[in-house]
Amino acid sequence: MNDSSPTPTRGEETREALIQAAIAIFGRDGFDAASTRAISEAAGVNQALIGYHFGGKPGLYLAALRFIATRVSTRLGPLVASIEAELGTDSAARTSKKNAQRALVALQELLGAFVGMLASDESAAWARLILREQQNPSQGFDVLYDGFMHRLVGVVSELVARAQNRGATAAECKLVSFTIVGQAVVFRAARAVIMREMQWQELGPTELEHIRAQLNRNIAAIVKAE
Repeated sequence: MNDSSPTPTRGEETREALIQAAIAIFGRDGFDAASTRAISEAAGVNQALIGYHFGGKPGLYLAALRFIATRVSTRLGPLVASIEAELGTDSAARTSKKNAQRALVALQELLGAFVGMLASDESAAWARLILREQQNPSQGFDVLYDGFMHRLVGVVSELVARAQNRGATAAECKLVSFTIVGQAVVFRAARAVIMREMQWQELGPTELEHIRAQLNRNIAAIVKAE
């Protein structure tokens, strides 16, 4: 069977290589310490091509953040869109017990997908850069916030409101959503200590099954707590 997908041009391959190298090096060294020489060498291209494709180091940094936001949206976007569509059609039934249970199940499914993404090898370099932006936001933080963070928090907060089914304020639901999302983030942010304490060699399907089961129990307990 013929592959109908277009073949990347040399320029596209160069951009991709530079972005991947930039994510790794910016995440490891930070924006100020990262050098364009190190990035170009890691990408295997001429340093001058950073200026040609991105206009310089700041442009490459923003491109790296946009790439991360796009990849996260690609991984989680279909599930988030499906949940948003259901939330929209069920707005009149927000306080029903049946709707609360459906919201809880959707919340558990979304966080299960989120922790699966965070546990993947692909997300390791993204996470370092995202965590840097969380600790010391630059002008590029808006790329991540507008790209996926705001949407994710919004959906989680609405699911929390419906699952709790007791008229909590929007601010209270957001605080609960941060608590829940943080339980998934820890499996990337504190990966080394988790692997050591659990005596795991990898975060494979079996380990993820245990993590998701515990997350489901935690989420159920949190949203049902008075």
